[in-house]
Amino acid sequence: MDLLATSIIIDIETLDTTPTSVITEIGAIAFNRMTFTEEACFTCTPSILHQLAAGRTTSAATIHFHHSKGTLPKNCPHYLPKDAVHALSRFLRDFPPHLVWIQGPDFDRPILESFCQQSGEPLPWEFWRTRDTRTTWDLAFPGEKHPPRRHHAINDCRDTLADLHKSLFHLGRPTSA
Repeated sequence: MDLLATSIIIDIETLDTTPTSVITEIGAIAFNRMTFTEEACFTCTPSILHQLAAGRTTSAATIHFHHSKGTLPKNCPHYLPKDAVHALSRFLRDFPPHLVWIQGPDFDRPILESFCQQSGEPLPWEFWRTRDTRTTWDLAFPGEKHPPRRHHAINDCRDTLADLHKSLFHLGRPTSA
């Protein structure tokens, strides 16, 4: 595998919309940026109780949204927040990204950055590697909404990867990921 050919898509699910939000899921996919084939995936569920104890926040509106969509977190193994940051960092070390793609610059990244800082760690990639899939979609398909997301981090990563491939191909830049 040519490590320079790898990029990452990251998605999170939360219980609020502020940078201090409780994160319920972190998903990431390493993909070949030339072929858009998935090389590896990462998923973890940070402990909600440990995050609440550390002062992370929830909002009634976000909890209601997830309840209405049937996407509230299920019972599953939970990582301590610091362990979740370490696991994500290991994944990015194992698949060093050319670029890190997120769905919009104002949600996932600030929340992840706050989560990492609260765990005493920096964001596990250089800030200048971040790219925005939502803007790429809007440039390729002005005024057209992408298909709805399932609001489960790893599934949303896969949907975003498909949308990114479609967008870059439409823009005539199929290997720009």
